[in-house]
Amino acid sequence: MTSKDIRKLFLDYFAGNGHTVVSSSSLVPDKDPTLLFVNAGMVQFKNVFLGIEKRDYVRATSCQKCVRAGGKHNDLDNVGKTLRHHTFFEMLGNFSFGDYFKKDAIAYAWGFLRGVLGLDENRLWITVYKDDEDAASIWKDIGVREDRIVRLGEKDNFWSMGDEGPCGPCSEIIYDLGEGVGCRRPTCMVGCDCDRFLEIWNLVFMEFERQKDGEMKRLPRPSIDTGMGLERITSVLQRRLGNYETDLFMPILKNIEDISGCAYGQGEATDIAMRVIADHVRGATFIINDGVLPSKEGRGYVLRRIIRRALRYGKKIGIEKEFLYRLSGAVVDIMEETYPEIKQNHPYIVRVLKGEEERFIETLNVGMRLYEEISEEVKTKGLSVIPGELIYKLYDTYGFPLDITREMAEDDGLTIDIDGFEEELKAQKIRSRTASKIKGDELELSHIEALKADLKNIFVGYEDTQTDAEVISIICGDRGVEEIETGQEGEIFFDTTPFYAESGGQIDDTGFIESPSGKADVIGVKKIRSDLFSHRIRVKEGSIKKGERAHLYIDVEKRRGTSRNHTATHLLHYALRRVLGDHVKQAGSLVEADRFRFDFTHFQAMDETEIAMVEDMVNEKILECIHVKIEEKAREDAIREGATALFEEKYGEKVRVVRIGDFSAELCGGTHVKNTGEIGCLYIINESSLASGVRRIEAVTGKGAVLYKRRLEGILKAISRHTNTEMGRLEDRVLSLVDDLKEREKVIERLKEEIMTFKVEEALKTAKIKDGAKIVSMFLGDAKADELRKVSDIIRGKEKNSVVAVGSSTEDKGIIIVAVSKNLQNQYNAGKIIKALTERFSGKGGGGPQIAQGGVPGSKVMDALKEIHNVL
Repeated sequence: MTSKDIRKLFLDYFAGNGHTVVSSSSLVPDKDPTLLFVNAGMVQFKNVFLGIEKRDYVRATSCQKCVRAGGKHNDLDNVGKTLRHHTFFEMLGNFSFGDYFKKDAIAYAWGFLRGVLGLDENRLWITVYKDDEDAASIWKDIGVREDRIVRLGEKDNFWSMGDEGPCGPCSEIIYDLGEGVGCRRPTCMVGCDCDRFLEIWNLVFMEFERQKDGEMKRLPRPSIDTGMGLERITSVLQRRLGNYETDLFMPILKNIEDISGCAYGQGEATDIAMRVIADHVRGATFIINDGVLPSKEGRGYVLRRIIRRALRYGKKIGIEKEFLYRLSGAVVDIMEETYPEIKQNHPYIVRVLKGEEERFIETLNVGMRLYEEISEEVKTKGLSVIPGELIYKLYDTYGFPLDITREMAEDDGLTIDIDGFEEELKAQKIRSRTASKIKGDELELSHIEALKADLKNIFVGYEDTQTDAEVISIICGDRGVEEIETGQEGEIFFDTTPFYAESGGQIDDTGFIESPSGKADVIGVKKIRSDLFSHRIRVKEGSIKKGERAHLYIDVEKRRGTSRNHTATHLLHYALRRVLGDHVKQAGSLVEADRFRFDFTHFQAMDETEIAMVEDMVNEKILECIHVKIEEKAREDAIREGATALFEEKYGEKVRVVRIGDFSAELCGGTHVKNTGEIGCLYIINESSLASGVRRIEAVTGKGAVLYKRRLEGILKAISRHTNTEMGRLEDRVLSLVDDLKEREKVIERLKEEIMTFKVEEALKTAKIKDGAKIVSMFLGDAKADELRKVSDIIRGKEKNSVVAVGSSTEDKGIIIVAVSKNLQNQYNAGKIIKALTERFSGKGGGGPQIAQGGVPGSKVMDALKEIHNVL
């Protein structure tokens, strides 16, 4: 039985038992700042379990993409060393939101394992919470022998969502792999830490709510949350000892064998390396697919660690060049049927992986050089342990794996301060968790109350720009009120609205409302849920009351502007892919009424020719006046038909597909023009770098383009007036002025050097002599660091036996450069001198033996320069 068969059997089984099949959410959690990544099937239903959100079903089933490689739930260090741990995995689950409970949950699980999959009941064991008599009794009633039911404590069989909130006992279904697996002791039984007893399914019975004071209250509508790892159940059904020998991993391992020339199974060290690589390329492929890029913090930091750890293990089995980007193709081949978007995004995934691999190989070389400096300094001091903060600097700043540092230290007869490293790592993990708490990810208190009240609205804004609606709720200062009066601001919820709420990069509508009792401006609209919008209003006249009917008007001109720009982003996306290549993907956008910006994946700056080609292509499509067709489809059908899904967006089961001719089809919930001719024209005003592998275009359309053209004309006319030059000759005139300025700058630089040479000569005349070395110090006003270095080079060129200290200050900041002639480097060390000097004057500094830099308060620079001879 293949993994695809198992996945389908599971979902079909629960669909046949009244469950709604819900697609996997993105690995990036939606409105949950407590998690770096989705790490369980229940995460996308968290607000349903908490009672904050209601859905139109009470039973659900899913196969959820999960990552456990950062924060509290971190399996990264165990990956490869065991046959069970993964960074990326798929969790099969069934859920009940106050519908069925223990009896049905247990019956469904047993029915699937025994009736559908045909597992041998003599290999199945059950664990229950020690005080859960109900669960134990149900298992016995269903036919499980009492001696096969094991009672365990809170650590193993009690689950909670956090320190407070829903929680309850759980029951695990265990599969016995046999006496030949694991520790092989006669006393081995369920609960042993060895590999024999494999947990395949966990059934969580959420029947309590833990209060802040620790008290456990029974929930009025207890719920069910279950999870079964697809990789584990596949290994059981395919009769494999571990997950890596299943059809989910073997094609990847075969590719690794081809790349490395090693064979899986030839030795423990090789097998561990190959398992790490196979797991990590799956994780990296899916994380990048969901819009995360390698970086120094949060999710990007986790991704970078995964990629670099895989490369390090690749090096262990003889792979010296980039290879993960090639290996990701094997992941796509296995997974594309279930997750078609990874096939669509594969060119982009390849570019990100290859770019990160190339950077790490460069980084590795830099890290090696830094390690040599550190180890030399440790040896010079007569020490044998490399400090933890230096190991962490190699690890964090240069991406230098700890095991490389350890091996190199051992080769040099040194050890490393692991405890100090762990302290630094612990501090970083706290920073990483903090970084994951992205601003705007949390629901506001007032919105939680609206969700609990199960408020809903119908959005009619695609068709109408005004409508009548009932005021169904008013919130002022985080509490519900019956009325909001003149001068007050608050949030209003209507049963129907034409107002578009900010989402998909498009800004929200504004406008006004009129009711029998008053008038108010709508100053902002926020989407709390797909069918619930909050309208921020400011009352201008009278009052707005709960329960009354009101007429809602959007600002039509603003809407037209945003619609023009939103459709233009789709045309721009198409043109960029045509000109630059299929690796281009939208990575973000901001669509306003008078301008828009468009972020996209590309790995170098666009040249003027490419920008002109893109601009021309978009304007051609505008002039063709092409009909814009919008239709609703099932999400999976739309993606399979080739519609583009965007990285940062969270889609429901039903999606809107915006089609422009036969060349553009995107999933999009925004507002659009009916015909491309309505856009008028497009003008690109800027192209720049946003992040590694991400570019940004800023553009204007329609009236915005006309206004931009007028501004440019105004600037050109002003330059024409000021330079007394005709418009047609402006470029020649400006180039002439630039050349003239360059010549003047050369004269100024020459004069500066002459003055500097004079000052250097004066400084050499007044220099002190110490042990045969000339100690030269100079203060150079507000000179920059590179100018100070140049002066130190001049002095050392003139005096072969010199120690030079030059400094400058700007307001409260001072810079000092210390340099030592080559002839004196056995006697003096610039790095040590600058460190000692700056510490005396409340500063700090560092550097190599030949040249070093430090900083002190601006007011203390001259005093520090006078002290140079006292720190030698």
